[in-house]
Amino acid sequence: MSAEKALTRRSQLFVPANRPKLVSGAGRHQADAFILDLEDSVPPNERGAAREALADAVAGLSGDRYVSVRVNKPFEVVIDDLDAAVAARPAALVVPKVESAVEVHVLDALIGEREIRLGMTPGTIELQVLVETSLGLANVVEIALASPRIVSMTLGVEDLAKELEIEPGAAGFDLSWAHGRVLMAARAAGIAPYGLMNSLSNYADLDALTADVHRSRAFGFVGAFCIHPSQVPILNAGFSPSEEEVAQARRIVAALDDAERAGAASTSLDGRMIDVPVAERARRILRRANSLT
Repeated sequence: MSAEKALTRRSQLFVPANRPKLVSGAGRHQADAFILDLEDSVPPNERGAAREALADAVAGLSGDRYVSVRVNKPFEVVIDDLDAAVAARPAALVVPKVESAVEVHVLDALIGEREIRLGMTPGTIELQVLVETSLGLANVVEIALASPRIVSMTLGVEDLAKELEIEPGAAGFDLSWAHGRVLMAARAAGIAPYGLMNSLSNYADLDALTADVHRSRAFGFVGAFCIHPSQVPILNAGFSPSEEEVAQARRIVAALDDAERAGAASTSLDGRMIDVPVAERARRILRRANSLT
């Protein structure tokens, strides 16, 4: 059920955990979820204060919204992050730069120890994993299958581009091959594939983001992370079925239902063959539209 619910999250907004004003104001934005960040957006010398503020931040943003905490990768740092994050009881942790199933197993055990210590049911806190390196991509299927806590997987474009020595936005930039590996691994594991084909760093170019969201949804992603409130409505709209899609999906399902009642396994609609796989895609569109209302 948790992984199924993850498929309905179109937008997850990063909020620096060390910025109380941003945290307190985040709830007014219509993101499907929030990610309190202890990693990239927080200077190392402010992480201690950010950890201390986590419990209040999680409580303030929770309610009907899904709240995660992004922790840091080095294990000498992540222990402090885990102590604070698990105690704050978010819905999930976002784990950056995951490179192996072994890492996930260790993290799973560390979280479980803290859940038991706090009287929580082991497995309560979910994981959203970021694959951001070549090694992570090489192990992406094993990572996706490494723990029942995992509900989503995302490609970290900026960090991977840095490692590959390529520039997001440059002519010829194309990481679709890497996105494809993440997408297939996520679907094989039954978890949500999130992602945008291009970089989010130029958050002011909303026209480019709109085009990127449409491309990313057509590629197979169901939602994405974002770094600025202005990006939220674009993700929400772009990753939602349009009225036209919903109407067409209803026509497709009705056409096949009529055909099956007449003893046929397929039919045609507007010059297109309608069979079971086509109708099932239409039913998924209808289920997704219903889940967002």
